[in-house]
This record gives sequence, C-alpha cells and structure tokens, in this order.
Amino acid sequence: MFGAFALFILTAAIHLLPLKIRRPLQIVSIILFAIVFVVNIFLLQKFSVPLNLDTLQILLGTNPAEAKEFLQEYVLNFKILGSLAAFIALLTALSFGLKKFFATRSEKRLQRLAIDLLIILFLPMLFYVYVALNALLNVTNSIFLNTTPWRTVNFINDLFKTAPIGSEEKIFAEMDKQLETEKILANASDIPWVVFVLGESTDRNHMQLYGYRLPTTPRLNARFERGEIFRFNDTIACANNTAPAMARIFTFAEKDEPQNDWYLRANLFDILRRTDYHTVWLSNQSPLGLWGNFDKYFSARCDEKFFIEAEDKIAQQRQVDGVLLPVLDKFLAAPTAEKNFYLIHLYGTHQSYKERYPAEFEKFSAHDENKPHESWRQITAKYDNAVFYNDFIVDEIIRRFEDKNAVLIYISDHGDEVFEGHDFFGHSMEEVGNVHVIEIPALVWASKEFCERYPEKISAIKAALDRPYRTDYLIHAVLDLMDIRTTSFDASKSIINEKFKTRPRIYNGEPYSK
Repeated sequence: MFGAFALFILTAAIHLLPLKIRRPLQIVSIILFAIVFVVNIFLLQKFSVPLNLDTLQILLGTNPAEAKEFLQEYVLNFKILGSLAAFIALLTALSFGLKKFFATRSEKRLQRLAIDLLIILFLPMLFYVYVALNALLNVTNSIFLNTTPWRTVNFINDLFKTAPIGSEEKIFAEMDKQLETEKILANASDIPWVVFVLGESTDRNHMQLYGYRLPTTPRLNARFERGEIFRFNDTIACANNTAPAMARIFTFAEKDEPQNDWYLRANLFDILRRTDYHTVWLSNQSPLGLWGNFDKYFSARCDEKFFIEAEDKIAQQRQVDGVLLPVLDKFLAAPTAEKNFYLIHLYGTHQSYKERYPAEFEKFSAHDENKPHESWRQITAKYDNAVFYNDFIVDEIIRRFEDKNAVLIYISDHGDEVFEGHDFFGHSMEEVGNVHVIEIPALVWASKEFCERYPEKISAIKAALDRPYRTDYLIHAVLDLMDIRTTSFDASKSIINEKFKTRPRIYNGEPYSK
C-alpha cells in the first residue's frame, strides 16, 4: 500500500514541475512502467515468476551470445512479437485517446494528472480482465498482483536496498576480508591433482549412466562399469540457475541464506591458495556479462585463469566445449607446482541445444524420442545430442589425468526442463517446482594411483553414494576430501564424512525426495 501511495505522490509531484521538465519525465515514467509490465507478463507466462532480484541477477550476468540464443528460443516468434505489437498499439491508442478526450475540456493540472494515472493503472487492470474473461492462463491472480505499479515501486526500492549486484569493487573488497577472518585449522593435503569440472544445465535423467533409455553417456558408462567412476545417486542442485548456484557451490553460503550475502563467506579458491595449491580456472563461459558474473569473481581468486572468450570483450558467440581440450593440454604440459587444483567450467548442455555440439555428434533424432509432439521430440533430440557430446568432453578431460595421482569431481550447476509434462524447455524457476532442473549428475573419478594411495578415501566415497545431498554443502566435502579444515568447515555437511547428517532439502516450499 505504501508503494501505491508513493506512486501517486511521485506522479503528482511531476505535475508541479515546469513543462519542459515535466513532459520528458512523464514520457520516461510511462515507458518505464510499460517495460516492467511487459517483462512481468512474459516472465509469468513463460517461467511462472515475476521480475525479482533473482531474475534481474540472471539478466545482468548474461552476455550477447546468451541473449541471442534466448531471443531465438523464446521471443522471436509470431505469438510473442504479435502480442508485443498489439500491446504497443493499445498503449499508443490509450494515450492519444485519453489526451484527445481531455483536450475538449479544461486543461487543469488535475485532469492532466488523471491522464497519467489512468495510463499507468489501466494497463494491469485491462490485462487482468482480458485474462479472466478468456481463461487463457491459470496464473491470473498472480499476474494481476505482480504487475501492479506499486509492486514495481517496491521492487525498485528493494533493489536499491539490496547489496549492489554489479559492485565489483565492493564484492572483491569483502572477499579480501575473508582472507583474514577464515582461519586454516589443519592442512594435511598431499593430493597432487584435484580437478573440479563444473557442467551446465545437465539433467541426470537424460544420462544413460543414471538409467536413461537412450545411450547418451557410453564413455562414462564404460568407466563406471570398470569401477573408475563413483556415481552419487541423490544429489540435487542448490539453485535453478547458474549465478545463484555458483554463489553457493564455491563458498560457505547456503541456499536458505540471502543470495547477495555470498561474498561475505569464505570461498574455496582463497582457501586453496593459502594451503599451497596452485589454482587454475579454465572456462568456456564468458568472464563478462552486462554487469559482472561469477566466472569473473571466482577466477580472479585463482593463480591462473583462461577464458576462450577475450576477457575485455563481451562474448558474441559461443564455441563448443572441445575448444578447451588443447588449452588444458598446454597447461598440463608445463605444471608449475606440486599441488594443483583445476576448475574447468563447461558450457555443457545449455540451450540453444543445437549449438552445444559439433555436427558429428548428432546421434539422436526426433524418431528416437518418445514425447507426444513432433516439435518436442526434435528439441529433446538436440538436448540428448548435447548430453552425448558432454559425455565425450568429460571423458576426454578424465583421460588427461589417468597417468597421474588425481581425483576428479564432476557436477552440473543445475539441470534443465525439456518438455517434462508441459510445453516448456529451459531453466524453469523454483516456483514451478519441476525437479528436472535440480536433479543433476554428481560423479567422482579416481585414477589408479589415487585409489592405491588413498584407499580410505575411496571407502568413504563408496559409503556415501546413496546419501541425500545438495550442492551448497559441496565445499565441505571438497575440503574433507583434501584433508583441509577451516573455521567454517562442518564435518556434518560433508557427504563423505562419517559425521555426516542428513538435512531437509526444501524445494518450492516442500521437502524434496528422490
């Protein structure tokens, strides 16, 4: 209610200004509310969530390459563009119609104020009535409540009160403080090679390794059957999108805490550098977004970093993950330390799926899929091809460490929903409640030498394979595996520790169970 009152006060205040100032402000305010209205309708229809700080974080962390693929998949079609054109025409007609109506009457400031208020307030009401009358959406009430002007005012107010999304200087300063506050309590680590492969958008339910009906992971399956790979069967992602997932995977921040507090917690890379590990960040994702991203934040904490895309340019086009393999070869050809930690960030199976694999990996077609509609089958086949290529990439990374005393962890930041019961593919939000977006692969591969040197670690891993877990606790397990203890380490949150305690995993307001 305060937001609505503030809106009226603001609109009225504009009318007290001189005409030369008042007119531009009127135009800007109407355009602003129209944009927020359109964005809210799109998000609510497609993703069942309104514009909020999480969706804004995703927007500001993106880049032209991701934006282009998003537009191709979701926006550049007749239905969306036609609706947008109709909305613009309606807004224009409403504006001119009201002005013409009042032009035949006295030109009092109160009447001009009424025009602006009617334009701003009429749009949400009009859409609400339209949806209610035509029964086109099941989220009518949600749309009305989330597109009102006072919610927009409150959203902007919350945005300014929250820790700045793109304030890199502040974020790095806070991360530096953790170097002083987070203490290293024990460091018995002597593993020469620790590799963490972070995948993208891979739903384990599309992996043959996890029982999928199509042979999408033949290479990892072969390693699993030889006993080289340990498959965790009940691990879920801590978020539905990359930014909030990375914020929690690599720090002591957890899902139930405010997302923007992540940099107030110690991160894995600062800890490893203080325990004599040479840290390397290799990424096929961009270090730049419209306003910073987590690849940039965390890679800056490593000794070395390499991005396929130039670090001073925003990515215009994505390359397949295979481009990282020769880069990895160059780093491995000249190691500079006795203890090494490699973070390899893939682009995995992120949409657009057809862009994630080269032509020779187009193994599956719509004929292989069992979805009810042809268009669904075509897109699902592309996703399965992306999973098939991802299997090749992860296997190739493993192959490069087979002759070393090495251990490799592979997870995906989150999964993807690919026509799982309704007409949608991509990153659905938690409010939708689709579990395909959080049911991710979680694997550990160990070289022969590692298994021989650390049989107790292998036993601990095997004992943990069926334990329920969530990736915001993963930093505890990584440090546990590496025999490192810090102030924030909690053995009960390490899945491979005998003191591990199962914790409730809340998803969309309800306990998740496999």
